[in-house]
Amino acid sequence: MAKSRYREIGDAISAEISSVPGTGRVHSYQRWSADLGKYLDLFRWPMSDGLTQIRGWVLTRERAGEDVASIGSNASGGFTPSGLSRRTHTFLLFGIMSAEDAVGSEVAFQDLIEEICDRFRDDKVLRLLDESGSSRVLSLERLQPPQVDLIELRTFGNVLCHYAEIRVRAIERIRRD
Repeated sequence: MAKSRYREIGDAISAEISSVPGTGRVHSYQRWSADLGKYLDLFRWPMSDGLTQIRGWVLTRERAGEDVASIGSNASGGFTPSGLSRRTHTFLLFGIMSAEDAVGSEVAFQDLIEEICDRFRDDKVLRLLDESGSSRVLSLERLQPPQVDLIELRTFGNVLCHYAEIRVRAIERIRRD
């Protein structure tokens, strides 16, 4: 039976995010710890001056919808199922970075958001192709360009941080048995 490859898609998206310099710690699933210190450690990122900063991104699948793929029919309003379904996964990428007014951290965070979005403007990345041009996820039709839905200041644990939500939709073709 054919099945969704959403985990492979998510892992490939996470790899693309990780390839952007300065993203911080990238997690391909929602992290958790009952100990606040241990939770914040999951997002501590060493900086060039030897200090650490809270900086990271988490990718999680937020929802998935599915439609029957079809081919045209001569009958009025009719369609013929093609044996494929089109599954649209919406991945939520949320990011955080310690807020530091003295160094203008908001500008750095906004620039980082744009660098991540720029990464997904590349045609090879939108189809998740590897270096040789082969598809990393055979069932993937394409990614949609990222949508930045929210940018604000938030307390993350006990740290004031810049926070952003970016959504990436992945359209996958799945053969129905």
